[in-house]
Amino acid sequence: MAAAETTEAILLRRVRFGESSFVLIWLSPVHGKIRSAARGTAKRESKLRGRLDLFYHAEIQFAPGRKSDLSALREVKLLQTWAGLRSSYARLLAASYFAELCDLLSEPSHAAPELFDLLRRALGHLCAQEPTHRSIEFFESETCRLLGFGHDGNALGAIEAHTGRIPASRRRFAGIFA
Repeated sequence: MAAAETTEAILLRRVRFGESSFVLIWLSPVHGKIRSAARGTAKRESKLRGRLDLFYHAEIQFAPGRKSDLSALREVKLLQTWAGLRSSYARLLAASYFAELCDLLSEPSHAAPELFDLLRRALGHLCAQEPTHRSIEFFESETCRLLGFGHDGNALGAIEAHTGRIPASRRRFAGIFA
């Protein structure tokens, strides 16, 4: 059995896997993107139930997979739940977009301390304030700067050129900021 590793991480995405499990996508400053299997966590009696919601900042313990990048989640210790994010649709939408962007731009096993810190600060900001068009553009611009691809004032265009697409949640802002 692989040795367990411990790191802090933010939950970016949660996908149902079978009847009682989830595949979780985390962003960690040390390990970059971490894909973990959380077996049995959809069951009522799961000891991790209630600790695996989107955007939760936690200290996780996981065992890296031997044959794939899917690790086994062992423990979760909550550090921050960002309860303020759930107070408005706009805040939740912005947090979803930021998480989707981080998922798109991060790689497994590649440290991402600056990207992790940017996401952590952005989630804290969204807990205190409603998102604005300027805050969304700032996150995009900072992401480009941190990852080292120039944008000449068009961060969204640079992201699209780098990844081949824009996260679908970005289009939903048009109605909010109109």
